[in-house]
Amino acid sequence: MSAPVPPSFPRRALFWGAGGCAIAGGFALLTHHHKPRTPRKEPDGVYRKLKIGWPEASMSPVLAAALEKNFFAQYNLDVDPLPNIHNGQEALDALAHQKTAYALAPALTWLQHLHAGLPAHLVMGVQSGSRRLLVRRSSGITRLDQLMGRNVAVPDQNAADKLFFCIMMRRKGMDALNHINWIDLPIQQIEQALHDQKIDAVVTHDADAWILLQNHPDLLYELVGSDTGHYAARTSLILGVADTAQEHDPTAATALVMALREATLWVNTHKDDAATLIADNAAGLPATSARNMLHNEPTIHPLVGHALREQIAQYCDELQLVGMLGEEEDSTALAHRYTLNVLHE
Repeated sequence: MSAPVPPSFPRRALFWGAGGCAIAGGFALLTHHHKPRTPRKEPDGVYRKLKIGWPEASMSPVLAAALEKNFFAQYNLDVDPLPNIHNGQEALDALAHQKTAYALAPALTWLQHLHAGLPAHLVMGVQSGSRRLLVRRSSGITRLDQLMGRNVAVPDQNAADKLFFCIMMRRKGMDALNHINWIDLPIQQIEQALHDQKIDAVVTHDADAWILLQNHPDLLYELVGSDTGHYAARTSLILGVADTAQEHDPTAATALVMALREATLWVNTHKDDAATLIADNAAGLPATSARNMLHNEPTIHPLVGHALREQIAQYCDELQLVGMLGEEEDSTALAHRYTLNVLHE
């Protein structure tokens, strides 16, 4: 669960039917309901050097593609990822302390900070979370409800993995937040704890989850994850921009979103090439394993505008489900408040 933010700082479209429109009234209705969109403000070609808070930057195929395949350069962007940003909490702390004006974090992490007053807006869904709940084979666990009362390791309490699975289980009527023994355990200690039967499962995300599965197939298997079913179409890692930066230079965010959108689409069609860009950036992830990991993960759906608002509203609903957002809150209104359509699409 994310730490408190330091001080200082219509999901549903409206449709109408044309059946009752007479010729005389039709033009008026069209004029009223279909206002011209604001033209997209294209990047102006000005050179910009931007810092960005990106969790586990060296392991992101999208960021690697944007840097190495010159998608940033095409928009005259010189993007410098901040060092030592391991999770969304750290990325948003950097934004809150003005170390960067641009940050990526899981939607669930962003929403808690935005609701607490962080002055920023979400502008693009960049990629999914690829979260996995891995179970020790000898534990006898074959269903989610059997995790109640068991020891489940969380390598990073500041990641959104635990909260994601708590929401998934709450939808099935289980209170995982309070009835699972969540254990904070560094990734380096997971294997031994499994062998010693001190933990029954672990929740984490790729590349760590993938490496655990590949290196210990006789010890672990994946019970559930975010890469299948309707979760596979969900975005998780969201790009946001500080309000002060957006007011000072709105074109910067436009260029950044356009470059990242092109990078995501390139990764979707060049997964083998993308894998070579991140291979060996994590211990135990050679090129072959990196390729298999990217092919196992879902197609990336870069989201902006209405599509992003829809998913942010859904995340608000889910935070309400686990009691982390008041039931009286209007998720659609919150999604409009927290997102910004920099492409006017």
